[in-house]
Amino acid sequence: MAKPVSTALQIGLVAVALATAVALVAYFSFPAYFEMAQMLFPQASETDALWSWLDWGYLLLTLLIALPLGAIGGAWLSRRIVVPLLEVARAIRAVAAGDLTARANPSIQGFGESARLVADFNAMAERLERAEAELRFSNSAAAHELRTPLTILKGRLQGVADGVFALDDDLIDLLIAQVDGMTRIVEDLRTLGLFNAGSLELSVTNVDLALIARDVTDLSAEALQARSMTLSLDLRSSPVLADAARFRQVLLALIDNAMRYAPGTRLTIATGLEHVTAVLTITDSGPGLTDAALRQGFEPFWRDEESRARDKGGSGLGLSVVRAIVHAHDGQVRLHNAPGGGASVTITLPARIPD
Repeated sequence: MAKPVSTALQIGLVAVALATAVALVAYFSFPAYFEMAQMLFPQASETDALWSWLDWGYLLLTLLIALPLGAIGGAWLSRRIVVPLLEVARAIRAVAAGDLTARANPSIQGFGESARLVADFNAMAERLERAEAELRFSNSAAAHELRTPLTILKGRLQGVADGVFALDDDLIDLLIAQVDGMTRIVEDLRTLGLFNAGSLELSVTNVDLALIARDVTDLSAEALQARSMTLSLDLRSSPVLADAARFRQVLLALIDNAMRYAPGTRLTIATGLEHVTAVLTITDSGPGLTDAALRQGFEPFWRDEESRARDKGGSGLGLSVVRAIVHAHDGQVRLHNAPGGGASVTITLPARIPD
């Protein structure tokens, strides 16, 4: 794609073109004007006064030709500069009034900067509209996620107040579980909000992903056994600068995700170094990820096969939080299907190279 010529350069080129056109008109029309003057005034002597009169007449004729050319060129030039600006101003007023679908007309032709202004504004407006839609969806989804535990809490507490339910240990455990679920949702939303605002605080220290993975798997061993999952570890030293607590959160979320959607399978966790990159991979031997999950798995509140996923629990925020924490560490995370089958999550971070 050719680089657009700047507005200043194009204005200069137009001015040079107009000046050249006027000069050519003046140069080539002078002989014809002189011959015509001789034919019309053959008796006129070549006096200073006569030639002064002829000169003024020639100047007037030149102006009659040059002024329309200049006016046409100026109008064309101003249209190419001003009209895109007016169109962007119209769209800005529409967006300010609440119409996030407003766009500047991209078919309006302008010079370099004004044409780029139209394109840049439309790109910004599209991102703003998408962000607004995502915000509305997130608010609606968060309310929906919180409604279920709140309904259970209200119903059970109302039942206790009415004497329908006895406040025994089982009911207390159920109520605590609902509160814990809401706490996780709120904390996940807080983490995402802080990341999106660029305010996610990290306590970065020298850590080894292999040691973090071993600690988390030791804590999760009983839960994995309850889900009939076998654990395979390939932990090689992977020194990084990271927030250890946040990466424990990442690993717990990924293990929890595997237990929910691939119970009874083998879970493999591996760490290692590839050149100057630390790599953490978690792979299960389950059915793998659908194309939709590969594309949208990190989106907040997104679930594959929504109705069945809800039966398996989870808020749909786990992978979004994982991505936020990894990106906050200048890392990358991706979903993919393992060559031998199963879902796999690979996290890469800049490795800490010893001095």
